[in-house]
Amino acid sequence: MPFTASAKSDAHILFNDQRPSPQDLTEESVVGFVSALCFRPIGDGEMVMRLAGEDGGHIDLRTNPVCAGRLAIALLDLINQNGWFDVDLRVTEGGSEIARIKPLASKTFVCEA
Repeated sequence: MPFTASAKSDAHILFNDQRPSPQDLTEESVVGFVSALCFRPIGDGEMVMRLAGEDGGHIDLRTNPVCAGRLAIALLDLINQNGWFDVDLRVTEGGSEIARIKPLASKTFVCEA
């Protein structure tokens, strides 16, 4: 399952260049899901996730390890900030720390949805 250093670099650039805007995002415009399953990387190093929707259906998504990792970090950070769980996570790449999430001393809800 190849995911070369060049592919990783390209994925970071694509992630930053294609970052979506929250403009026009409303509660009515999103699809809710209640469960998820991630599958091993497929032949080109990308991963597949199946999300089970609130309506009983499912959505299959495919992404690269960079996008998956950055999404996981963002979700865990938001969960930690809201105090829903205490998250203690260190992410390294090539021996260098690239992300660190520490449990918060006080619980401050940052999401009002």
